[in-house]
Amino acid sequence: MPPQFRPSNVARANIESYFPALSNVNWIIKSPYDVDYQCIAWAACRTDRKWWPTDNTTFEVYWPFDDPIVDESISGFTKAFSLLGYKSCDRRDFEIGYQKVAIYALNNGQVTHMARQHFCGRGWLSKPGELEDILHRDLESIEGDPAATWNGYGKVAQILKRSWLAALFNRCLLRCLWHAFKFFWYRLAQKVGFV
Repeated sequence: MPPQFRPSNVARANIESYFPALSNVNWIIKSPYDVDYQCIAWAACRTDRKWWPTDNTTFEVYWPFDDPIVDESISGFTKAFSLLGYKSCDRRDFEIGYQKVAIYALNNGQVTHMARQHFCGRGWLSKPGELEDILHRDLESIEGDPAATWNGYGKVAQILKRSWLAALFNRCLLRCLWHAFKFFWYRLAQKVGFV
C-alpha cells in the first residue's frame, strides 16, 4: 500500500488517542501514514519493511541478524543493534558526533518500541506502529501503561549510541538524510495545504 497523506488534524487526533501525553507537549508529524515499516526498522533507518525477531513465516517481517533464537528481550535487541555499530549508553542527551536509539520495554523485559534521536538533537523520532513518523521532544511522551492502551510501550529501558562514522559505514546516515529530504517535501506540502 502506498503512503497515505492524511490531513494533519486527523493524524494528530489519531496519534494522540493512543499517546495522550503527546497532547501536553509540542510534537511534529514527519511523514505520511505508511504500513510498510514500523519503529524497529525506523530506528535502523529503514523504511522498506518491518523488522522483528520471529521464526513465524506467516508474518511479513524481516530480521537481518543471523541469530536463530527469537529474542524479544532488551539484551537481544542490544545484541542485534550492536551489529549496526551501537553500544550501550547511560546518557539520553544529545552528543555531537553520535546517533542514539532508545529501547522501550515492558516490566518483564519484552521490547515494545524503539525511537531514534534526531541528528541535530531536536528530540526523538518514533514510528508508532503503522502510523506516521513523529518527532517528540522527550522519550517520556510516548511511554505508557500497557494495561491502559492496546500499544502501551512501557518505559525506556536502554539507550544505545554509535558514532556518525559508524552510521556512515552502515549507510544509515545516508538513508536518514534521504528520508529527511523526502519527508521535508511532505511537510512543505502540508503547510501550503496540498495534503
